Amino acid sequence: MQNVYFERERITVDDAQFAEFCSHFREIPAGGGLVRNKEGKYLLIYRHKLWDLPKGKQEPGEDIETCALREVEEETGLHDLKLGGLICITHHTYHLFGEKILKHTYWYHMTDEREESLLPQLEEDITGAQWVEKERLPEYLEGTYPSIVEVFVNAGLL
Repeated sequence: MQNVYFERERITVDDAQFAEFCSHFREIPAGGGLVRNKEGKYLLIYRHKLWDLPKGKQEPGEDIETCALREVEEETGLHDLKLGGLICITHHTYHLFGEKILKHTYWYHMTDEREESLLPQLEEDITGAQWVEKERLPEYLEGTYPSIVEVFVNAGLL
């Protein structure tokens, strides 16, 4: 079974019918990261008045792991992150210029060992970035996108 998010509503699509379901959309692969620092805090970004995780679209010829690292770096200013294992793949839909889009985001564990300053990517409407203690994650994630909550659940943090 695959969870797919329409806005904030989740539907479940049977694995056997997922390819047929996907055929009704233009599919976009993306990569993102759940970044943990040396202190055990997790990185959140603030975009469109919600706490979120850094992620973005895969470039042509780029593997998905490189995409995830590049997007986290671009959106947060962090460099030389250590890539860990795949957490999960989330699926969400949206409309763009009248076209139906289905974005598949591959989420990876990442570690920041350098303790650099965070530099939110303003041109992507990211107005903040913050390290958050594990115990405080639920308050930050209240009201955010359900697909982001799914990443934390699959990572065993909620």
